[in-house]
Amino acid sequence: MLEEKAKNLLDLKLPREAIKIYLYMADGDQSLDGGYLAKKIAQCYEAMNDLHAAKYWYGRAIEENPEVRVDCVEARKRLEFVTIDDLFK
Repeated sequence: MLEEKAKNLLDLKLPREAIKIYLYMADGDQSLDGGYLAKKIAQCYEAMNDLHAAKYWYGRAIEENPEVRVDCVEARKRLEFVTIDDLFK
């Protein structure tokens, strides 16, 4: 039921609302369901244009299940340009 509601919110282009559900589902779940929840959280952050957070959560998904989360590996490559270099100028 929670997953369906979160998916519907994403379909409605409401990632700020969907992420609340995914974070709630992930709370206390050390495995993050084999990277699935981390991937969904990353997608929400990316949709909100918070690319640093998205890159982090895609990385968490890969850590949980690198063989299955090939799409997250591709997302990390796509976000390779996201760095903190500008903070050190």
